[in-house]
Amino acid sequence: MLWSAQRAIDDWYIAYSDAASDAALEEIIRFTFVGGGEGAMTHSEMLLHVVNHTTYHRGVVADCFYQIPSRPPTTDLPVFLRDARPALV
Repeated sequence: MLWSAQRAIDDWYIAYSDAASDAALEEIIRFTFVGGGEGAMTHSEMLLHVVNHTTYHRGVVADCFYQIPSRPPTTDLPVFLRDARPALV
């Protein structure tokens, strides 16, 4: 169930990114930070934030493996591409 929910979110981001015009990506999103205070980012900056935020969480989870101790999965992009690309092409 979690896998299918994540896949749906991933598919939404891909479809949105593919369809968004340059002008749409430069539109401003105004928001309130969780801790308070106002913020503003473009749609493209928000997409970059989502990617970087996800990377942060992946790093934290990998660190947890070292604390168990257990060998964490590889989270390095070049290694992933080397191993996964033949199956993706």
